[in-house]
Amino acid sequence: MEELFQLAERGNLKINDLLNKKSKAFKDLKIDPDSLSEEKTAQILSENPKAITRPLLTDGKKLTAGFKPDEMENLLS
Repeated sequence: MEELFQLAERGNLKINDLLNKKSKAFKDLKIDPDSLSEEKTAQILSENPKAITRPLLTDGKKLTAGFKPDEMENLLS
């Protein structure tokens, strides 16, 4: 779970921002995303990696989550 917190920090994000609320993996859990703490979200993502927003792109220092072409290009250049 610590790696999730490190990834979120690289992207200046909260763990909840890494949760793909539209994913089938998350919907199958039938949990209200607004009721989740950061710790509980990290636990859910650890146990259900398909519920993580994708793609995740990092250069080891920064992170972009989700399909954001401009951010991805800036990270790669």
